Amino acid sequence: MNQKYIITGGPGTGKTSIINELKNRGFNCIDEVSREIITDQMSQGGDILPWKNQIAFENRIANLRAQQYSESPKNCTCFFDRSVFDCIAYLKVNNLNTTFEILKNIKKYNFNNTVFYTPIWEEIYKNDRERMENIEMAMKIQKSIIQTYKSYGYRLIEIPKCPITERADFIISKI
Repeated sequence: MNQKYIITGGPGTGKTSIINELKNRGFNCIDEVSREIITDQMSQGGDILPWKNQIAFENRIANLRAQQYSESPKNCTCFFDRSVFDCIAYLKVNNLNTTFEILKNIKKYNFNNTVFYTPIWEEIYKNDRERMENIEMAMKIQKSIIQTYKSYGYRLIEIPKCPITERADFIISKI
């Protein structure tokens, strides 16, 4: 049985906090890379940013996620904070086509058919230097993410809105 699980969802919904809790419990987890790219590009004055050149940004993320996947531990449970399918969803929100680079990377993946997603939770949502989307845009992104994963045959399970420890317990109970 494939033990590589994706945790996805719109921006600001607690994915990284859940990943950190799962790490604390000894699970192998693969971190999200977008914030690193955004921070790096902003400090360099670069253009590979979602609000400047989204296609280049999503291509960079897709390549890094493919590398993370190939370097991830084998034969154990591993959780991924997003996947290349999220790149497709973000492009769709802005009516941009999926690139060859992203489609090429999809072929490298073999995730468990069950994908966990964190729903929009207005009480915990906040903007910061790297997360500039307002709550309405976050909702559009969530809808696109759900549609994208379903179109690729994944079964989505919504993670309940509750304390982080309970969210991690929920995921563990479903694997």
